Amino acid sequence: MTVKLKDRKRTGLFPEHNGVEPPTYTGLRLTIPVREALASCGATITAEADNRYAVTLAGTVPAGIIATYIGGQWGVALRLENEPEYPNEIGHAYWEQVAFTPCPKCGAPLIWYEAGYVPGYRVCARKPHHHMLAT
Repeated sequence: MTVKLKDRKRTGLFPEHNGVEPPTYTGLRLTIPVREALASCGATITAEADNRYAVTLAGTVPAGIIATYIGGQWGVALRLENEPEYPNEIGHAYWEQVAFTPCPKCGAPLIWYEAGYVPGYRVCARKPHHHMLAT
C-alpha cells in the first residue's frame, strides 16, 4: 500500500510546541529484516511479551516498510515490501502505514500533528519540520 502525501509547503512548529518526538509504537510483530532495517536507522526496539515489540523511531525511517493487520490475536505487523505476506494477513493498516512512511523531503519520521479537525496532518520530526497531509 502506498501512502499519498501532499506537501503543505509549510515548515516549522506552532509556537506552543518546543519540538516533536516520535512516539513509541507498541504491540508490533516484526520480521527480522524490518527489525534490522529499523535498527540501522536508529530506531529503539524493545522486546515485549508474545513475540511483539515496541518501536521508537529516530533519525530516519527506512523505505519499503509495510504495515499490515494479522488475523487472530496478532494485530499490527511490519514487514518489508519485498518480503512475502504474513500467514493470516488480512489487510493493510493505513494509519499505521503513515507512521512508518518517511518524510519525502528528508526521510525523518512523520508525527501526528492534528488539531482534531484535519485528519492525516503530519509534520516530520527533523527541522525544518516539513508539513504533509496523508490522503
